[in-house]
Amino acid sequence: MKILIAGLVIFFISACANLIDSNTKSLLFEEQLFGEHAALASCVTNKLQSDGRTLLRPLQFRNRRYSDIEASEIHAYDTRYRHNATATYAPSNPDAILIYGHIDPEIQSSEQRSNNDKAVYSFALLLQKIDSHSVQASLRGDSFIGNIAWETLQSCLATGYEP
Repeated sequence: MKILIAGLVIFFISACANLIDSNTKSLLFEEQLFGEHAALASCVTNKLQSDGRTLLRPLQFRNRRYSDIEASEIHAYDTRYRHNATATYAPSNPDAILIYGHIDPEIQSSEQRSNNDKAVYSFALLLQKIDSHSVQASLRGDSFIGNIAWETLQSCLATGYEP
């Protein structure tokens, strides 16, 4: 009986230790790229939003620009887990009115950036300016959707930022 209780205690302690880290998203990719952060972010956002794959349909993309740190960040939120998603416009609704086209970036300060991580997101792609010709790209989040976002970023670099 003591062995069973000891086993349960060890199980619960290890489960709690893993639970503490479950809210942080792991870093999937990090690379220095040539380009301008705002143009790359717009290209990636437009391509992802116009992508017709079913698995991207429940995602809602937010392109945020932080002028004080010269960076852009794209968040992909899964509308199935958002508390404030309106059913009429939710991509999971087959009768939804989908809005395609250019998404204007949200201009925010770097202080507001920490509030963006409070909602559940599939990935976050940060493009931060290093110098006039290059950016530091880092992607964290879900590995499957994150790989699609990274491939889209590479596609934007190959086509010269054309959506």
